[in-house]
Amino acid sequence: MSIKEWYTTQTPREQFIVAATAIVGVVAMVYAFAYKPLSTGIASRQISVAAKQRDLEWMQQQSPASVAGSGQTIQPMEKAPYLLLDEAIKRARISTPERVTPDGSEGARAQFSNVEFDKLLQVLGGLEQTYGLSVKTINLSRKDAGEVSARLSLEAYQ
Repeated sequence: MSIKEWYTTQTPREQFIVAATAIVGVVAMVYAFAYKPLSTGIASRQISVAAKQRDLEWMQQQSPASVAGSGQTIQPMEKAPYLLLDEAIKRARISTPERVTPDGSEGARAQFSNVEFDKLLQVLGGLEQTYGLSVKTINLSRKDAGEVSARLSLEAYQ
């Protein structure tokens, strides 16, 4: 006996109950598998977009301050960037890099196997504020607490 034959053999009251149950089931499945995931996804994406817009606005507000430094003017580089980097590393008394090499005429590369992260950032920030040498690329790997291995490339502002 097929479902259609079974359905037609039922009383009108039972046919109504089966039809109503089927409709409620279809509506529940559409809600559970289509509407709810879509509405939840849209709401979470709206929250994410709002957060990213706030972050972007903050970054745009901070942009002039970061370019201007702290009211300091960028000094001209009287030495090659790799020499300036090497001197800044020695002044900060951080571990000596394995390599400091030139990267063209306006840049420098350095490689550390083990360096204090905070002090490295201070050196890089000082070079950017003083000479306009910004980090072009940096690869960091965590070693111990507060220490990293680092490969970085600096370039002068254009």
